Amino acid sequence: MAELALDVRALNAGYGRVPVLHGISFAIAKGENVGLIGPNGHGKSTLFRTLSGLLRAWSGTVTFLGEDITNRPAAEIVERGLIHVPQGNTLFPDLTVQENLSLGAFAKGPRAERRRSIERVFALFPRLAERRGQRCRTLSGGERQMVAIGCGLMGLPNLLILDEPTLGLSPKLKTDLRDAVAEIIRSGVQTIIVEQDPEFLQTLATRILLVSEGVVHTEISGAGGLEHKRIVEMYFGHA
Repeated sequence: MAELALDVRALNAGYGRVPVLHGISFAIAKGENVGLIGPNGHGKSTLFRTLSGLLRAWSGTVTFLGEDITNRPAAEIVERGLIHVPQGNTLFPDLTVQENLSLGAFAKGPRAERRRSIERVFALFPRLAERRGQRCRTLSGGERQMVAIGCGLMGLPNLLILDEPTLGLSPKLKTDLRDAVAEIIRSGVQTIIVEQDPEFLQTLATRILLVSEGVVHTEISGAGGLEHKRIVEMYFGHA
């Protein structure tokens, strides 16, 4: 049996008294890159917030690299290398690109590698190198997303969670971002990516999970890329 990077079992969570995750279970083997698709409001972002310690699990377990991290503090989970880049603009707008990136390396291990990590981010996103001294509030949407992913990489992730990284981006920027994520994967960083555009995941994910009504509804897998027709059938149903 393959060694697991992440094992989620019977996870329940929600907001107030309103449940969102209904016993969701899935596992990710080491070296596997997984895509998540599904309707809005059906638990994908709630799942990520629970995995990363931002939202308390009501029941169930989350095991990361063999260790139970259920309801551990978010900072502790980050230190273990589970890094969540959330949906939307979560940067410090009045800080520069380089200052925001530096804050991504707040944990002890990543802090010691800060200089080299920043240069790796600039090599991955050359546009950010040109804007390293620019305040983030003045960047375009695509540039802000690059900074957000860069901040995640600054934490030296073992598993990088990207929540809708292409939201609101033009087709050209989506292509550029897909190429950058492919390079991140080639460098040895595992990813979980949630996307509303299934085609974005075709060459990145070895497996795609459909999350609906707070559970994993179905999944498909394939080597060397996933068939577009199969992804569309999974997401929208058969014609």
